[in-house]
Amino acid sequence: MTLGERIDSLTLVNLENKNVEVRRLAAGEYSSAEPASGFRYEVKLDPPSLSDDAAHISWLTADRGLLMLGDLLPVVAPDKSLASFPATVSLDLPELWRVSSGEKQTGGGQFEVSDSENAIFFVSRDLLQISSTVRGLRFNLVSTGAWAFSSKELLTQAENILESYADAVGSMPGESAVLILSPFPRPEGAQRWSAETRGSAVVLLSGLQPSKTAALVELSVPLTHELFHLWVPNGLALDGDYDWFYEGFTIYQAIRTGQRLNLLSFQDLLNAVARSFDTYSAVAQRDQLSLVEASQRRWTSSPSLIYQKGMLIAFIYDLTLRNTSRNKRSLDDVYKEIFRAHHRGMKTAIGNEVVINALSALPGMQSFANRYVQNPASIDLSQSLAGFGLQVEKIGLRTRISVAPSLSREQRDLLRRLGYNSETNRPGHK
Repeated sequence: MTLGERIDSLTLVNLENKNVEVRRLAAGEYSSAEPASGFRYEVKLDPPSLSDDAAHISWLTADRGLLMLGDLLPVVAPDKSLASFPATVSLDLPELWRVSSGEKQTGGGQFEVSDSENAIFFVSRDLLQISSTVRGLRFNLVSTGAWAFSSKELLTQAENILESYADAVGSMPGESAVLILSPFPRPEGAQRWSAETRGSAVVLLSGLQPSKTAALVELSVPLTHELFHLWVPNGLALDGDYDWFYEGFTIYQAIRTGQRLNLLSFQDLLNAVARSFDTYSAVAQRDQLSLVEASQRRWTSSPSLIYQKGMLIAFIYDLTLRNTSRNKRSLDDVYKEIFRAHHRGMKTAIGNEVVINALSALPGMQSFANRYVQNPASIDLSQSLAGFGLQVEKIGLRTRISVAPSLSREQRDLLRRLGYNSETNRPGHK
């Protein structure tokens, strides 16, 4: 069922509170013969048939629900710039149900929403909320379900991730944020998860893992990725299709953060790069589009060209920059400059131009973005990594990346900055 097909029983009234005749044009599209001053409709909120979609659209079950105004409220104008508007929202909930949101709550249980497109409300009969402050950021954890870990343990993990990103970027993305954790609306396996970040709200749906340690490690993967979206793109005043950066590069940054927090090892990083390369290599037309062009066609071409190829290029860029600068610069410096000059609240700029300029501004990196981002580029992983002391081999259908048996002093120093020789920091090791 499409979003439009969920809309039902639309009625319109005029200023005299009389019904206005309305005609259905297509799923979710209606036309009236005269102006209307009010409307009413129903939305079918059955959970999506594909569980991966459950973090991206509204749904409601007998126990809990995820309400996203972006797909519940009507589009008030065809102009995309007017798709979001301020609104006052009140929820009439069943007895004993509670609601939580990152939106400002006023008297009478109402919420003042400034950005209706990104506003999220979570409702449940069994809702737990705890709060903390991380470097001035008011952070709320909202959860429901029988998890193997405590809310405090997950909150601590999220706080550590936020602190790490603040160090990498140089500041916090805003004044407040909320993390919503819930089981899927339909039963799913323990290792399944789906997530989305809208505005200052992160939604994370997961299967229930019986082991506390395993559950926290499993959640660290989507959590490091989604929390970084509070900064990029949600904390930036950038527009346009630069998904290759805020999705592909974010995968790499999330793994690096997992390493810094000892949630992932250096070999975990190499394994993730190898998996991304295998996924990218399986795309038939992988080198016919630049990353910029692939982002413009995100919903019609393979997402691997944005996520996986973007992650590979982020890794190669970081290695190249660290090597060129003798470990004095890294990809973190690019994020710091972008966020310093284009954080939310400043004049909106074109995302591709800003990011490409930032990537190209550092010494020795002037031609990198032109080669790998602005033009179609084939990635020869073995050749790209050889100069950094990494070797690539094919074992059956899978790629394996390992450290070369013989390293120069410069190569060893570079890889150590990325976590090499830190295997004892893996979770569970003493």
